[in-house]
Order: sequence, then structure tokens, then C-alpha cells
Amino acid sequence: MTSKLKTDVLETVSGSGTIALTNQLSGMTSASMPSGSVLQVVSYYTAAQTAQTMSTSDQVINSMSKVITPLGANSKFLVQVRWVGEITSGQDVCFNIQMNGTRVNSGGGRAYYLGMGMLSYHLQNDNSTPETLNFSTLVSTSSVIGTDITFRLVADCNGGSNPIWSNRCFGSAPSGGTEGGTSELIITEIKG
Repeated sequence: MTSKLKTDVLETVSGSGTIALTNQLSGMTSASMPSGSVLQVVSYYTAAQTAQTMSTSDQVINSMSKVITPLGANSKFLVQVRWVGEITSGQDVCFNIQMNGTRVNSGGGRAYYLGMGMLSYHLQNDNSTPETLNFSTLVSTSSVIGTDITFRLVADCNGGSNPIWSNRCFGSAPSGGTEGGTSELIITEIKG
């Protein structure tokens, strides 16, 4: 059962006036939101099946890059990653997030990382059983309202030249008994 409350006038407790109930959210801006509020969410989604050869320096994985234009000053950004693919010698591949070309929240040197592909099958199987990658990180910035920030999913490889496939397995594109997937980079701006 749905209940409705209808009234023409709301009066203050003291009876000294009335309370207007027009649109209470009109005129609200990101500046009037409290700290910790979500200001916006953007994402980069891809079903593209790509192959690339890794190196010992960061490479953008499957074009997974997204520009966000901050609505707030000194915002925080929650960056979430979902990736499917297959990696030769996955134990040697380190995944990270770059903000404007610089790694964030990954600690020290080159071999530090935020995530690595989860090996779901321990033997060689090029036609099925891809790896998955899921991680998130909260990035604190000195964001400036209206000044674009670019976040990218990157990886490097200790072995130097390992192949990596995104959204598919090595042996063949998804069909019949093989597996594939989609990948996504989600960025949530949180008011600082």
C-alpha cells in the first residue's frame, strides 16, 4: 500500500511562519556538496580484442585511458579496473594506474604494482581460461576545477617482451568453446 501526504501549508513549530516546499535541490552545485560526496562517474569500456608485446616500461593496455574534467578542487578519484585477457608468463607482468603519465599509489620502483592477472589455470592452454584483473585505488590530488586529468591502465613486464592479449585468449577469438570478455576503467570523483 502506498501512502501519500498532501498539504497546502506547513507551519513552523512556533506558528510564526510557513515552510515553502518548492524544489529544495534547485541551485545546488558541486561547491555546495559536502566533503565525501560523489561529484561524477566516468568510464572507459572496451570489447576490442587486441594483442601487444610488453616491455620493461609502462604501456597503456588496450587503449584503456580516460580523461576526467574535475568538478571540484582537491578531489579524490576512485579508480576501478576490470580486465580480461591472457598473458605469457603472467607472473612477470605488473599492472598500475597512471595519472597524467605518472604511476599512482604503487610504492617504490618498477617492480611495484597495484595488481596482476589472476591465473585461473596453471597449465598452458592457449584457447581458453583467460586471466582476470580487478583492483581499485583511491588517488588524492590537487585537482583544479576544469583542468583535465588523464587516468590510464598500464603494465610492464620483467621479462621484457611477453605478449599480452586483451578481451580474448591467445589461440583464437571467442567462439565455440573459447572464452573472451570485456574490460573497463571506472573513475569516480569524490569531493575533497
